[in-house]
Amino acid sequence: MKKTVRHQAVEILTRVSQSDAFAGDLLDSCLEKKNLSQTADGRLLTHLVYGVLRMRGHLDWILTRLYRGNYPKMEENIKNILRTGLYQLSFSDRLPSFAVVDEAVKIARFVHPAAGGLVNAVLRSYLRGPGPWSFPDGNTNPAEYIAAFHSHPLWLVEEWLNVFGRKETEELCAANNELPPLTIRVNRLKSGRRELKEKLTGEDFQAEETPFSPDGIRLSSSSQPVHKTLFFTRGLFRLQDEASQLISYLVNPRKGQKILDACAGSGGKTTHLAALMENKGLLVTMDRDTEKLVQLQNDAARMGITIIETAGVDLQDPLSAQYQNTFDTVLVDAPCSGTGTLRRNPEIKWRLKPSDINRHAETQQSILRNAAAAVSKNGFLVYCTCSLLPQENDMVARRFLAACPHFYLLPPESPAVQGLTDRRGFFRTYPHRHSMDGFFGAVFRRRI
Repeated sequence: MKKTVRHQAVEILTRVSQSDAFAGDLLDSCLEKKNLSQTADGRLLTHLVYGVLRMRGHLDWILTRLYRGNYPKMEENIKNILRTGLYQLSFSDRLPSFAVVDEAVKIARFVHPAAGGLVNAVLRSYLRGPGPWSFPDGNTNPAEYIAAFHSHPLWLVEEWLNVFGRKETEELCAANNELPPLTIRVNRLKSGRRELKEKLTGEDFQAEETPFSPDGIRLSSSSQPVHKTLFFTRGLFRLQDEASQLISYLVNPRKGQKILDACAGSGGKTTHLAALMENKGLLVTMDRDTEKLVQLQNDAARMGITIIETAGVDLQDPLSAQYQNTFDTVLVDAPCSGTGTLRRNPEIKWRLKPSDINRHAETQQSILRNAAAAVSKNGFLVYCTCSLLPQENDMVARRFLAACPHFYLLPPESPAVQGLTDRRGFFRTYPHRHSMDGFFGAVFRRRI
């Protein structure tokens, strides 16, 4: 039996469930290998994988009640056959119901000869109509209702209920299940935003300027992948969410400065900082993953950036003397839970455990204190995460200030972020409020 798109979706979902792989990477590899990019099959594969990952909790709530055995102990690949079938029956009308069930049964028989009958029975039970799978009452059990209906782990919903309250938690969880906008950042070293927007429009892209970032463009539809265009090859832009773009405005760099990007990763913010510095000054980038630094160097070359120096450094260890008291500004884009990026990486919510949050917070505190040693007198230290949990944000900032009294909190200066700061001076963005990833940021200044 030749593997269909739905079979490929099940295989990708199972790999995501059983490893640390991200769906986006697996999808890109599959689409490239099978030459499915920009085809109907490629769009269907992407739709199924991300749809099931976003709604997995919702689907599992129903399946647990339709299956007469122990659903949690069911083999993961059979679960994903059921999830993919149920997702199509519940949220997609691309195939008639009988065809969805028939396809799911065929995949199940390919995986295990005895599984076809089980899959057939469960999915047909769903089609017979309302059964024992009604969702919890939202008035008496708001946490359980939101977790089940809007497909989020119960512990995470309970955390957010304490922070946001009922109405906003439900709005946030619903927004996390929506398709995120495709956003790019113009490389102002090579193009202006209006100029790039006109070029993209001329190539049949539907483009609009982002409301907050002065460098962002949202693409709502296109006839080709934007990263396959000559505009990308020539370094006119980089794919980057609007919230991530705004972190560089939080840093507020000036040309000629010495800046350290302490957890640079593959360099989205690094290359933006370089552009805002007009490619003048020194931008040192650190990360413990040297492969990411190679990717950063390649991207910098594509974008015409020459002021970047890379260093393979783990900021969980103290900085060497050569970097201490050296930089006008230090950016710490700390590793975190990623709970602000669940629209783009829905698998994160099924991997995270409550214990992970405190572990992240300890790592963030260590990195922040070590990075602070690099800030020169009267210099700035910027801390940010793509988390929506106070343990990784406000609490890390407060602990840092208590431990390092020679720093104080400073309201951000850039006009681009003025409307996104709270009364305490913290920068915050949210998917449900701003249609961008969820980020937190704090600006500290050294006194002496």
